[in-house]
Amino acid sequence: MTVPDAKKLRRTYSRLRIVLKPLLMILELLEWCLTPASLRARTNGLLAEQISIRHRANRCRSSWQSHLQSCKSFLARQLSSGNHVAVLGSGHLRDIDLRHLKNNFSRITLIDVVHPLEVQILALFSGGRIGLCSSDLSGALHLRDPSLPIALEKKLRRLLESADALVSSCLLTQLALPASHLWGKRFNSALVEAGVARIQQNHIELLESASTAVLITDTAQRYGHHEWSPLLGEVGLPTPAERWIWDIATVEEHGLKDLGAEQRSVEAFVFSRHAQKTKIFAHS
Repeated sequence: MTVPDAKKLRRTYSRLRIVLKPLLMILELLEWCLTPASLRARTNGLLAEQISIRHRANRCRSSWQSHLQSCKSFLARQLSSGNHVAVLGSGHLRDIDLRHLKNNFSRITLIDVVHPLEVQILALFSGGRIGLCSSDLSGALHLRDPSLPIALEKKLRRLLESADALVSSCLLTQLALPASHLWGKRFNSALVEAGVARIQQNHIELLESASTAVLITDTAQRYGHHEWSPLLGEVGLPTPAERWIWDIATVEEHGLKDLGAEQRSVEAFVFSRHAQKTKIFAHS
């Protein structure tokens, strides 16, 4: 049997993407029109970004599979049963073992600034077990100045305090992006970076204050065999319970042919308020 030539396959794939691109853009626009979302989510690009992530995940399905399975497995091992679990930055739930949460928690709250259409439909037919909260988890989208105090809405904070467990998966490095894009148009990079670091640190402190919390985040990035570059600001994190590599984008996906494929270093943590200090569970 003849083995397909890898270069020919890549060329065919690239040509196919060019041909299908207009159709995909039309589908994304249709989804943007049909998805219920706030005016803020539509005008500042949050809804469009949420939709584009789903299409990117579909294109990168094979290379993301190991990472997504690692996220689900870690969450399933670390989260015991309880009444209420809140998933922060829930997105499309690709990295969340929803079946495990349903089997172990009576109530599930999904929190994001905008919820994808398929997740809204899932919640609608969940018999009341899955609730949606549309809120800004950065606490900074309304701030025009990165030096101003950053705080979550009181209603959101009360909701998080009522949960038995919090989950933050693949959110931390993305959390400050919308605010930093707005700040970057008016302020110097030092002020913007300081604001981003405060958003990230506030998020970590939120998880540390929870009864139980799981944090999974990418912490560094590299292209090909280049050096790793940190993705987080000056924030305090303990030693991770687990680490793995996420093959996030091929050369064909990001288009930077001279750099090579993109990878992320991912670290996973467990926090517990009941311990005198952060409790890190050993790698099982």
